[in-house]
Amino acid sequence: MEQWVTLKSIYATEKEADKAALVVKVTESRLSSIPGGPQYDIETELLQVDNGWIVRWRKVPAAASPGCSGCGSCQPVSRPVRKPAKVIQFKPRQE
Repeated sequence: MEQWVTLKSIYATEKEADKAALVVKVTESRLSSIPGGPQYDIETELLQVDNGWIVRWRKVPAAASPGCSGCGSCQPVSRPVRKPAKVIQFKPRQE
């Protein structure tokens, strides 16, 4: 498991902190998950401090979650087999 990362911003309301957590979740999952590579889920947590709300997040491998459906997105990408091309020669036009 990854360590929790805390955002440096303190938000006045829980609604603002929730919006920031959603942005972090979307951005980090796109940056961390590579097609044909490891897939990650992002867990976020909102904590109330004395003067507002803070957001914490961490990366969790998708296979570690109990609902992994085995979609195969974490498997290596198989490339299509290429067939050699034929070059057809055309005679030049004579006018």
